[in-house]
Amino acid sequence: MVKKGTSEYKKFIEKEKSKIKIQRFKGLGEMNPGELWQTTLDPEVRTLLQVRYSNNTKAQSKKDQDLIQILMGDEVAPRKDFIISRALEVSNLDI
Repeated sequence: MVKKGTSEYKKFIEKEKSKIKIQRFKGLGEMNPGELWQTTLDPEVRTLLQVRYSNNTKAQSKKDQDLIQILMGDEVAPRKDFIISRALEVSNLDI
């Protein structure tokens, strides 16, 4: 066991940090072809789900359309607000 704050601890942390590779993609267009295939396009591992508007009522369908516009639209602020306001409710996060 390594005691926190010691030089041995600092060396251990630096060694472990060197093993980590963090990547962030703002959008699919920023991925190289291999990564895009592996994460999104490979039919052996991808999951395609059809998105449908609710067909119970016009009001529910409008609500669905508004939500899709928030999540997929060009405006960042409403999407950011949506994410922030629900951040503590997340139960299935893929990171």
